[in-house]
Amino acid sequence: MIEIVNINKTYETGNKALRGINITIEDGEFVFIMGKSGSGKSTLLHLLLKEVESTSGSIVVNHMNLQKMPRRYVPKYRRTLGVVFQDFRLLRDRNVFENVAFAQRVVGASSRAIRESVPEMLKLVGLSAKYKSLPHQLSGGEQQRVAIARALVKKPDILLLDEPLSNLDARLRLQTRDEIKRIQQRTGITTVFVTHDQEESLTICDEIVLMKNGALQQYGPPQSVFDYPENQFVAGFLGSPPINLIDGEIRDGQLFLDGKRWRKIPGNLENQKVKAGIRAENIRIAADQEEEGFPATAIAISKLGGMTTVTAQLANGSKIKLYQDLSSPIMIDEEIRLKVTKDATMLFEGSGGKILQW
Repeated sequence: MIEIVNINKTYETGNKALRGINITIEDGEFVFIMGKSGSGKSTLLHLLLKEVESTSGSIVVNHMNLQKMPRRYVPKYRRTLGVVFQDFRLLRDRNVFENVAFAQRVVGASSRAIRESVPEMLKLVGLSAKYKSLPHQLSGGEQQRVAIARALVKKPDILLLDEPLSNLDARLRLQTRDEIKRIQQRTGITTVFVTHDQEESLTICDEIVLMKNGALQQYGPPQSVFDYPENQFVAGFLGSPPINLIDGEIRDGQLFLDGKRWRKIPGNLENQKVKAGIRAENIRIAADQEEEGFPATAIAISKLGGMTTVTAQLANGSKIKLYQDLSSPIMIDEEIRLKVTKDATMLFEGSGGKILQW
């Protein structure tokens, strides 16, 4: 278990890299730490590696308080961790077997233990037939799997992955992502995966930690965070295409969008400017005879595989993306009316906090 309690980190330059972070990661969980550059996710990983010290707060890993750990115990602690970096860090002049065995030799494993454990790990990552190959003879995905095998062969308590897929092309990234999930499920190892790519997280992890400017924005199961974001940043970070944000205003219990009265809102909210967030999958093109909806013009249509995305422009210039119903195709410059499915609107206040979802 990893318990991160009210962690703050301020560097000598005055940069506040982490601000009051509280996270609990249970044994066996697969957790993604996500955010844009400068969000603090890498600093948090370095704290877990005990490469830097926090300014305040505590981190407890498997009942070991890292803030109170004597310096002489740090190497022993790090041997309980498996780490995979984005640049793989393989030994270029050693074959696959020796690269994986290197991790065992560092911790003083016997020759017998190495002969037994390395083939077992290569089988787990699907590289048994490549054990004599040098790194330059492997594909990027295969090199990544060697790095994972090297991290796992010493049977660590926790696996830390630092942007492990960023150097792979799109096809290999998908394959390796699925491979990492398979390995994690097979081993049951507690895994912390640092990434800026939201598509990776929504498909394979148990929990996501979403950060911005050193502060925790939301923590929970990916589908729950996607469906019920706590603020505008979270809503905009997750999802492709990004959530549509439309300028609006609450006046006397009514929501006005694009300058037009749209509908009555539940609850009793004060008059204010808002942003209405609506995802592409929750917008549809209304039939001509329907009075509700917003008039718009289709200005772009893009198709990828079996999915067609329409970009529509409202009268005030706002652009909205939606998925086209292939049974009723539309054309560029066609005048359409847009409707929102029930219970699919989020309202955000000026500072970005969510005030309503229905």
